Amino acid sequence: MHTTPLTTMAMQYQAALQILQKEATDMSKRRTRTEELVPLEDSVGRTAAKDILSPDSTPPFDTAAADGFAIVSSATINASPSNPVYFRVAGTIQAGDEPPLMPPCRGPDGVLQCYEIGVGARFPDTATEHLIHMDACVWATDVHEVSVSEVPRADPQLGTRFIKLTKPVTYNANRRRAGEDIGKGDRLIRAGMKIRSSHVLPLASVGIREVAVEPLIRVGVWSTGREILRSSVEDGPTATTKRTGTRYTYDADGPYLMAALKEYGAEPHFLGLLPGDDPAVLEKALGETMATDKFDVLVTTGAATPGRSGFVRPVVEKLGGQVHFHGVAMRPGATAMFASLESTAPNNGLVSFFGLPGDPCAMAACFRFLVVPYLQFVRGEKVDELLMTTLELRCSTRQESEPNMDAGAPVEASMGNDCGPLCMDCFRHGRVTASEDGRRKVVRMTKDQGPGKMYPFIDANCWIHLPHGQEIVQGASVPCLSMSACRDEKWQ
Repeated sequence: MHTTPLTTMAMQYQAALQILQKEATDMSKRRTRTEELVPLEDSVGRTAAKDILSPDSTPPFDTAAADGFAIVSSATINASPSNPVYFRVAGTIQAGDEPPLMPPCRGPDGVLQCYEIGVGARFPDTATEHLIHMDACVWATDVHEVSVSEVPRADPQLGTRFIKLTKPVTYNANRRRAGEDIGKGDRLIRAGMKIRSSHVLPLASVGIREVAVEPLIRVGVWSTGREILRSSVEDGPTATTKRTGTRYTYDADGPYLMAALKEYGAEPHFLGLLPGDDPAVLEKALGETMATDKFDVLVTTGAATPGRSGFVRPVVEKLGGQVHFHGVAMRPGATAMFASLESTAPNNGLVSFFGLPGDPCAMAACFRFLVVPYLQFVRGEKVDELLMTTLELRCSTRQESEPNMDAGAPVEASMGNDCGPLCMDCFRHGRVTASEDGRRKVVRMTKDQGPGKMYPFIDANCWIHLPHGQEIVQGASVPCLSMSACRDEKWQ
């Protein structure tokens, strides 16, 4: 089998990130797909395609913030137990009622007038600008209902329900002013912001039902390897294909990438398990896919090494692809590859290509530290912020009594890097928790860091990033990234 050797030394991880950012910027400029209009409830996790402005104000009119009585506050300035102020209750307004016109401040008999008002109900409207507004709502528990006989000069023919106040009520008390929350034309969401479920509340409150969002990045995924067996869903959600021989292993990479890509806001499509280790099979599948306008990014797992079994790069180059890097000074994942392919579909431009290692741990590390930043660069988002933690060398597993042998193991140089182990960026899965005093975050590596080990992922909640040049020592300050887009409570 013909293989293309690595013609350059593996580049440093930060240099690989810079290439990803540059190519992502070019990719975003070439994207021709227009914005999508989606229902508000389906917009969570999507990126706003443009500024979202409020089409209305909220509240749209003055409303009561409590159950009570709408009054003119200036009439209560001198209210006291020895100098009570009386109001006739002219009516009742509940939420959803059409508000009555504001009556004169005083009735024909000279008694002040008010309205009983429910929380959320609209304050009475004024017929003219010259009338005094009811500008406050006094709590129902702060008034005393009295009989008509107690109210000076009260005419029972005009109404028999009265309240008494014995202390002043401040202007605008318990009154929500129209537009005080959101004004018409206010920018609610900035273009490029990721929409969260909390955003739905203000958006829905002003009547927004659809949102323009950026199209999802479409990612096609292949698994490779003649020893790989896909799970079956034809017989139900828990059924699996049985291994018929000792040489088969279940495909873990494909299902993981499908789930993780969706979690990080992409639109994943599993394109199949490429049988055997035959370059012609990948060439045919890749060529047919590039003739469609269905994908922005393509990913393969396995066959990325520069040895006899590594046929991915030769196939990509044979199809005219430009390899930006093949080999990164990182562990695990030193054989990761990134390239661009010219689509043969009309007006589709370039398609980005990632060739990831087949070992599950190495594949997952490359996805988190290469693919995810690329997706974020394309969408114009900030890359995830690192959480600084204190490293504890005691292992984090369900059997925490065993020593963490991997923490002290020497780090080998990556493919094509002759500078020694400290010239690599190392990525270790671990678990972040609070320190015993609760004042800081500590992280422990999981016990088994082998690239083919998957059990540690059950307990791990982070990736520990050990930049090149940093040794693994007790108490070191190390940066961590959440293992998934859904951080657990230990990250709060």
